[in-house]
Amino acid sequence: MQSVNNRIIVRVNMSQKNEMLIGDVLVKAALIYNTNYREKSPVIAQVVSGNDKLKEGMLICCHHNHFYEPSPYFLEDNLYSIPYNKTIFGYFTNDGELIPICDNVLGSRIKVPSNIPLPPELVETYKNKVLVTNGHGTKYKKGETIFTRPSAPYDIVYNWGNKEHIVTKVSGDMIVGYKSLKD
Repeated sequence: MQSVNNRIIVRVNMSQKNEMLIGDVLVKAALIYNTNYREKSPVIAQVVSGNDKLKEGMLICCHHNHFYEPSPYFLEDNLYSIPYNKTIFGYFTNDGELIPICDNVLGSRIKVPSNIPLPPELVETYKNKVLVTNGHGTKYKKGETIFTRPSAPYDIVYNWGNKEHIVTKVSGDMIVGYKSLKD
């Protein structure tokens, strides 16, 4: 089966939509989210027919909306033809690092300064600033600060093996400015 019209074909086991066994490493997307509603509900999928960026067998992290039934992207037997766009957040390396694609930028939230020590659950972060950790494929470099539309950043939470990863994702079209490392 071949993909067409700027789409890729992926396999998603719907009974394990939020987790996948890769060799002996369990990769699991978060099932419970904070009440701030700023965490994405990611889905892990395996590329069956890709393009020049995503090759057969690669694991990707993408938006969950493609896979709800009745999905307009459903083909057959757990295969979906999804658009190659910003709803594909990134692909996984062999050691569990998520590499952004499709003009997405990954980073971490920037804490709002406080004059008093606070427990972690009370520490506030900016709703429109992210520290870039991986701007792969974009002009944004690690260590730069990007400014976004209010509440545009979303957190992606996943476990690779026994280690939890939290990355903040921003779609490139939601970035309104940045402070380079030279500024």
